[in-house]
Amino acid sequence: MSVPFQTAFELMPTPAFVVRITDGEIAAVNQTLKQLYANVDAIMPDNWKKCITESIDENAWSLFVEGVKAHDIERCSVALQMGSSMLDVDIQFRVADDNHFIGCVYSPEYKDLRATENTLLKFTLSESSAGLWVWETASDSVYCSSSLATLLHCTDTNTPKTTPDWHQLVHPDDVERLANVVNSFVSNRLIGYEAEYRILSNQDEYSWVKERGRAYSHSADGTISRVVGFVEDISSQKALEEHLRAQATFDELTGLLTRGAALTHFKKQLELARRQYTPLTMAKIDLDANDTLKEKSQDKRNMAIHTSAHYFYKKMRDADILARVADDKLLVLLPNTSVKDASKLLNSMLEPDEREEKALAYSETSYTNFCIGIATFPEDGESIEELADSANNAVEEGRRLRQSIVVN
Repeated sequence: MSVPFQTAFELMPTPAFVVRITDGEIAAVNQTLKQLYANVDAIMPDNWKKCITESIDENAWSLFVEGVKAHDIERCSVALQMGSSMLDVDIQFRVADDNHFIGCVYSPEYKDLRATENTLLKFTLSESSAGLWVWETASDSVYCSSSLATLLHCTDTNTPKTTPDWHQLVHPDDVERLANVVNSFVSNRLIGYEAEYRILSNQDEYSWVKERGRAYSHSADGTISRVVGFVEDISSQKALEEHLRAQATFDELTGLLTRGAALTHFKKQLELARRQYTPLTMAKIDLDANDTLKEKSQDKRNMAIHTSAHYFYKKMRDADILARVADDKLLVLLPNTSVKDASKLLNSMLEPDEREEKALAYSETSYTNFCIGIATFPEDGESIEELADSANNAVEEGRRLRQSIVVN
């Protein structure tokens, strides 16, 4: 060691030592660490492997060295053998040079989370508003902060103390997925992990949370011994995601499937018809074949489209798939339905009863303004796109001829 470094090392208040990478030999010990041993009438051994109660073989030492060099192992939780006494400590390792590590000895402070939210965790946790926790993997002991108790709507003393306790709060549908993520993190000695799941936060109510964990310290053999992390309530974010997902799936005006969402269902039905040799018919519905809606205001136009779409939706069978694919255009897929049966079904849809006719008239539209073009698989197309083009050609022909229904 250089003279300035050696002087700083000797006088630093934190107990520290320098260990040789190749074999674990202790190259230097500062005064503070020497005094720690002297207080119990003990002398620090000359090799790091002899300083701790845990046994380390050559393979484990090699893995440990690789972990420190790669910054995957930053902190080691061990029991120092000090004469006849043992002292639980955290040792933070850093690479001093190509041949040496420097280790700084700290007293564990993670158990007192309630008082300070643990300043030692701040290198891992930047979201100070989240609920903090520490997990000791060997004993499966969980320590929770006051902020986490608040998130879970419980007292500090009633927070989960073990993994099974925690899983009792997790939604049954999410437990296995969460366990798999965490187990993979520990067994593969990863740096960290993220998981989103639902947790019981208030009586029978579940809240969506995001859990992030990071390896905080390792055993002398390189296995993860302590994990720190936080749990953040993301219920509002999930609600927004669900709203956006619904917007992407369902048309806002009519409540029908959007074109993109419908295509997924259409393709599944097409493959089913292809495999089982069953009939499949598609129909394009023009809600304004006579161009009567174009002159109306946007509000009245929207009302007419909404009423017309609802009219067709009520007449569909459970297996039929109806979507809004353009401003005043609908597309319907009729599984296991021949052209003949489809024509009969769709013709019946153009025969509203008195109440339905009044509802259409109230929105300033009429069934006489509807035009339907029919295409069938595989005669008119072997893909959804080809069927849609054929149905569109049929409906355009119907508009030109002023016919209500046209088969391609």
